[in-house]
Amino acid sequence: MRAPKLKSTIEAAASRLRSIVLGTQEDSLLGSEEELIAKLGVSRATVRQVARLLEREGLLRVRRGIKGGYFAGRPNLHTVETTVSAYLEMVHTEPEDVTVIASVLWVEVMRRAARTKTAKSTALAEKYLERVKDLQLGASFNDILLIEQESRQAIFELVNTPYIELIFHINTTFAQRRFAPNAERDNTEAHREFVRAWRSTKILEFESIAEGDPELAMMAARRARRVWHRRIWNHDTP
Repeated sequence: MRAPKLKSTIEAAASRLRSIVLGTQEDSLLGSEEELIAKLGVSRATVRQVARLLEREGLLRVRRGIKGGYFAGRPNLHTVETTVSAYLEMVHTEPEDVTVIASVLWVEVMRRAARTKTAKSTALAEKYLERVKDLQLGASFNDILLIEQESRQAIFELVNTPYIELIFHINTTFAQRRFAPNAERDNTEAHREFVRAWRSTKILEFESIAEGDPELAMMAARRARRVWHRRIWNHDTP
């Protein structure tokens, strides 16, 4: 009967400390270990367990020494990705499944990007249209990946959707940890077909942003992600 009570005490203390942390500015001093024991009303052992928990969440930083103590932190993208990826590993998630989820999110991102229709969105589209059109059929997978990642980040900044961006990055990062590009495939006809298909779909994506056409953007995004999905998981490229 003691284990459930101990767990409840730790969870309650962790919840209380999270509230304290989120109610203060990042890097603010929360106090010493003794002060946290008094604030939370729990034992030293519980404070230390709670501190380790919140450190893993990115909400707490512990500094040793004369000017040390417990400081408020904020989780960053890397912290969240690491935690969620560990969970996905634990439940034996199929990497290809998370790529499918990323594709669904990307369609919505493209819809919003095309709906923006501003000078900034037009400039973005023109910039990457030029880069994609200049790409040769002999380009390596890494050449394409560079443009893909740079343009993707620019589009996320354009639409400003932190939550969708977070979930997208978690899924793609988890999938990429399982995928290692084979440089030998870059010299095959199958790879050149992938380059042709990728170029045509990316051109359509950026044209849809330039024209401010959300319906075209969604169609282009679906095609682009199908091409990308097939290449990553070694399916035949259409």
